[in-house]
Amino acid sequence: MKKSAQYFFRLIALQTVLVTLSYLSHQLSNVTSSLLLYLPLVLGILFIHWFGLKILPVIFINGITTMLIWGVTKFPLKMVMLTTHEAAVALTSWLLYTQLSGNKNFQPFSNTNNFLRFVLLGIVIPICINSIYVYHYGYVRGDMDKVSLFWLSDFITIFPIAICLLYFIQPAKTSGQWTIKFNKPKVSKQAYLELSLVCAVFIALSLLFPFNKYWFIYGIGATFFALRWGFETAIILNVIIFMLSYLLPLFDFASSLLITQGSTQYFSVHLGMSTMMFVSALVGRVVSDLSETERNLKEQKGKAEIMNAELEQKNEELDRFVYSVSHDLSAPLKSIKGLVNISRIEPQQSHIYIDKIDKSVNRLEEFIEEVLDYSRTNRNTIHYEKIELSGLIYDINKKFEFLEGFDKIEFSINLETVFIISDRLLLRIALNNILSNAIKYQKKYKDHKPSITIHAYVSNDEQVIEVSDNGEGIREEYQDKLFNMFYRGTANSSGSGLGLYIAKEAIGRLSGKITLSSTWGQGSSFTIHLPDVK
Repeated sequence: MKKSAQYFFRLIALQTVLVTLSYLSHQLSNVTSSLLLYLPLVLGILFIHWFGLKILPVIFINGITTMLIWGVTKFPLKMVMLTTHEAAVALTSWLLYTQLSGNKNFQPFSNTNNFLRFVLLGIVIPICINSIYVYHYGYVRGDMDKVSLFWLSDFITIFPIAICLLYFIQPAKTSGQWTIKFNKPKVSKQAYLELSLVCAVFIALSLLFPFNKYWFIYGIGATFFALRWGFETAIILNVIIFMLSYLLPLFDFASSLLITQGSTQYFSVHLGMSTMMFVSALVGRVVSDLSETERNLKEQKGKAEIMNAELEQKNEELDRFVYSVSHDLSAPLKSIKGLVNISRIEPQQSHIYIDKIDKSVNRLEEFIEEVLDYSRTNRNTIHYEKIELSGLIYDINKKFEFLEGFDKIEFSINLETVFIISDRLLLRIALNNILSNAIKYQKKYKDHKPSITIHAYVSNDEQVIEVSDNGEGIREEYQDKLFNMFYRGTANSSGSGLGLYIAKEAIGRLSGKITLSSTWGQGSSFTIHLPDVK
């Protein structure tokens, strides 16, 4: 019931606006001695594009009301047909543009093609439909010169106002109902300042020169502004020119300006004004399109430069990767081959050499696993899921339980958040490499009690996992290079130097980052920052 009352109230409000404009149009005709400006046609086109077909009855009722305002008291069939002219214009505009042209999302001014399409289908052809009605008016009597003059006046009235309001105030369908959204002009302060100065100049020109002789000055100003500032400024200036030229004389204080006295009867003035408005708006739309294209090209150029820099970096990393892989693969194999030959010469010592071969095989196996992790990090499709952290940490530590010194480490796990939303594979690879380093590079002192602390929490829309140890730590001069490919942070490092690089790449693919805090001789803390995925 409440929604019905609101809907009825809105219809009454819209009807009141239309009737008011009909009355103002009648008053304006008395001031300018002209019947050429009919403002409700503009609002009819606006309303139907904003609210759809349900507004048609309101527009039709206003057509009847207008006849009454203009003194019609009898309504034979022909007069009843003439009262439908507003509804016919609005309906034609809506059908041609939104239905037949396929522009149901209503973006008539997003580019030059859409702008021209709307001008033709949404304004020009509907005005032609209105001219058929005008041809049958009693005071026109089939005079094509008058019909042409009315066509131009309708265009001058509808074009600037409809385009400006439809551009800055657009319909938006939410929850099955039409609402209105306002688009704030993207005009600079300098443009506003220049626009104000031009308006002052135009008013001064109106005082000094007859409009019907020097109307082209307005056209030059509008076109110049369109070239300088683009579409938005052009359509705003067109509305200002329309108001100065046609609406201002409606008020008593403006009668001395003599802007339009007699000028609205000149066909050449109407033709020039309509051409000027269309050309300035078209020029502005083209300039805005070119500016948008230039911005897009600059953005694409910037992206291309970034991609090129990344490609160069990847090529350098690939060269280092190939070199290091060949070295790290061949070194254990050569060691194994040498140990096999020595064991043949000294078979009584073969058990010693077998242990060394086993260590070389483990080293080779570990390196191959890192290479596979590197491949998975860069190629796998990201799949977000709810991950139980305690279970993931347990699985990772299970893998390391046979590492030297693992049984001496005291693990402290503090999980303020039990679950993390992320990609399981990438998170496991990152944590695997960080924990692996924390285990490997513990101090080897007799009295040292190694410990690793894992702390997880959510803060400032971030999922955070901290892995801290009391191991060797990393010297400050090495910390900036620690995440580089194949970089080894300590002299005692026995790894390939891929681990932390892979961890960084994995977290980077998740739109996160890894930070390091370390003091030489006291330990290190690696912190994984991940976006809080809802």
